[in-house]
Amino acid sequence: MKKIFCTLMILALMILPSIGGATQIKSTDYKGDFNFVYPTISTSNAIIDSIIREKDSMINEKIREEVKNFFDAVKQPDQSITATMSYEIPCDKNNILSIILTEYTYSKGAAHPLTFKRAINFDTRTGKLIGLDNLKKISREYAKADYTPKGITRKLKAYAEREGIYLYPDFKELEKLPENFYFDENFHLHFIFQQYDVAPYAAGIIDLDATI
Repeated sequence: MKKIFCTLMILALMILPSIGGATQIKSTDYKGDFNFVYPTISTSNAIIDSIIREKDSMINEKIREEVKNFFDAVKQPDQSITATMSYEIPCDKNNILSIILTEYTYSKGAAHPLTFKRAINFDTRTGKLIGLDNLKKISREYAKADYTPKGITRKLKAYAEREGIYLYPDFKELEKLPENFYFDENFHLHFIFQQYDVAPYAAGIIDLDATI
């Protein structure tokens, strides 16, 4: 029995890199007072699903944590807030899974609703989060790119000028890179600037393709 298990483990490790990124995504409704829809992820095929499951649970645990945090932040005894959550998957290739959770809230009496895009990136081979410090390990292109506050500031200002986006007059330079970033289907790295981060509400959420 032990020999069979070891053989299966070796087989799993051999085929795992080839299936990394071949995820199955199921829409899940959060059980609560709001309309929350988020993804539940499965990254293993049928052959190794019973052997390697840890990375799936790591990914789904992180997603559920984000959903619960949002729910805890908006729940009110008098239900004075309308809140929804939706999601999109901009990248699911080459062992990279990017998920964007869009959080929408509207409070009674408020001048306008608020929208927040929360991006999460995973290595589907391990289930671990991909942070900005991992970029150099992902590809040579990311290793040589100028992903610094100064470099992204320059790209942001050029993008704003092209698109006619009005940045705050006192905005000079980013002190740090935005925490929310994701990869698209072409493996371009995008930084998300939330409402009011660097521009007035009317500018909306700014999605900067920092690879071009």
